[in-house]
Amino acid sequence: MRQFLQEIKRRNVAKVGIVYLIAGWLTMQVVDIMFPALKLPEWMITAVAALIIIGLPFALIFAWAFEMTPEGLKLEKHVDRSQSITPQTGQKLNRVAILILIGAVGLLLVDKFFLQNRVEQPAPVATRPSIAVLPFVNMSDDQANEYFSDGLSEELLNLLAKIPQLHVAGRTSSFKFKGTNEDLRVIGEQLNVDNVLEGSVRKSGPRLRITAQLIDTENGYHLWSETYDRDLTDIFQIQDEIAKNVVGALRVHLLGEQVTLTTKGTTLTEAYNLFLQGNYFLAHSSAENLQKSIDAYERAIELDPNFARAYAGLSFAVGQQVGGWTGGGGGFVEGYERVRGYAEKAYELAPDSPDALLAMSNALLNADWDFAANTRHIERAISIEPTNSILLEAHGFNLLVLGRFEEAEALLKKATEIDPLSVSAYRALGDVQLAARHFEDAIETYETALRLSPESARLHERIARAYLFKNDVDAAAEHAVQEPVAWVRELVEIMILHRRGDRDAWSRAVQEYEASYGNANAYQLAEIYADSGDLDATFEWLKVTADVRDPGGVWGLVMPYFDDARKDPRWPEFKSAFKL
Repeated sequence: MRQFLQEIKRRNVAKVGIVYLIAGWLTMQVVDIMFPALKLPEWMITAVAALIIIGLPFALIFAWAFEMTPEGLKLEKHVDRSQSITPQTGQKLNRVAILILIGAVGLLLVDKFFLQNRVEQPAPVATRPSIAVLPFVNMSDDQANEYFSDGLSEELLNLLAKIPQLHVAGRTSSFKFKGTNEDLRVIGEQLNVDNVLEGSVRKSGPRLRITAQLIDTENGYHLWSETYDRDLTDIFQIQDEIAKNVVGALRVHLLGEQVTLTTKGTTLTEAYNLFLQGNYFLAHSSAENLQKSIDAYERAIELDPNFARAYAGLSFAVGQQVGGWTGGGGGFVEGYERVRGYAEKAYELAPDSPDALLAMSNALLNADWDFAANTRHIERAISIEPTNSILLEAHGFNLLVLGRFEEAEALLKKATEIDPLSVSAYRALGDVQLAARHFEDAIETYETALRLSPESARLHERIARAYLFKNDVDAAAEHAVQEPVAWVRELVEIMILHRRGDRDAWSRAVQEYEASYGNANAYQLAEIYADSGDLDATFEWLKVTADVRDPGGVWGLVMPYFDDARKDPRWPEFKSAFKL
């Protein structure tokens, strides 16, 4: 054994091992500082450490088997002991070890007294408790009761969102996980929340069983859980109890002695049940579901004529129907007068309700084209619910139209933080970037929305428009053909024909478009002619746009198609229609 240890010493195996360990330690210090600064993933740090550990026995074996000679590296057994220079090699290893140690000490001093004090520190992490309300599972025998479990989840989300000390993920993002069975840690990471509220609903006749549980997303621990066996008439009380228990479990220090969570707007259970049905069908928009939504809201109002939230919901549903989001549309003047009537009634009954304020804002925009009054109502709604992503989207659109692009972009980025899986929030953000002529950013944002919901309408069309503004006709055509909504797909295809210089095909396509849609697409026809450079036809259709109150008309104030039209002396007359 003594001879073996002497041989280890003679061959400098121990010194090689010491130098290797010091060099490995120094390498890890550099990696620990540089990799996070370069935004490299954490697993790469682990991989470097593993490689260093794995390399140690190979370094020792190498030191045992090989020897450095004046002629270069040789196998130890081929070196004459009388000509061995291992003592000199050992001295060199000592010097190398000393140099590495000096470097390590220097690095530590630089890190402690320079980097830690001078490198820009990340923004402090928000300390507000955060939560996502996942869609409660419908355990009823009748699957038609899905609206009730979804509605309960949404109402709980709305109740919790009113607490300023609590960060609540938006509805769209939370509902993305409906029926997915996703790991709660993944949900917490994607929604940037520390807790989730989940549960189930079983509805049988007038009886309810509601199970709710609050879970820590980091470790999966249950912070609170409860089962409620009640009559349907107790639904309002159950919602308030759940919300208050969640607040207590998260130890939120609320301002004042009491927080009022009741915001139902009706004491009639059946009216509230119909209201939830209306919300469900409105959230699952199609031509058929929009009509079901309208019917449900109208029946709720018949039962309780003072149900402000039902009037607001009815104004939203009729507004979508008139605007033709799911197809059809038209009759804008008469249709938006109906919208205004429902919104005014909601506002009369509940002037401080964010729903009523948003309904009034939409009515003032679409029925009156009154941006000043529209903006006042939205700003007031946001002052009541500053973290409501839907309100932020609406105000972002107002700022966009007013040309305040930087403010609009900042507001909509905040909306995407609150509701990180919301397609509409990313679509609105992309619209701002498009209007601001940041076409690459707009494409990237729209593609983010498309990844979230590949089947969503009106995204491929927007990407195609951005590519047209970049003069990339082929890329625009690739996206245009994938747009599921016919009238916008045909619109972009007409613009592509113009870019390709096919004047005859363009003229035929424009005539067919006008014959098919007429005044219902007055603004789109103005876009087509503005894109082609025909200002006389552009202003003819802009006049029709104003006369019929086409809701698309407001886009004319900012879209690049109208850059030349805005220099025309006829432009102020069109702009004045918006009371700007």
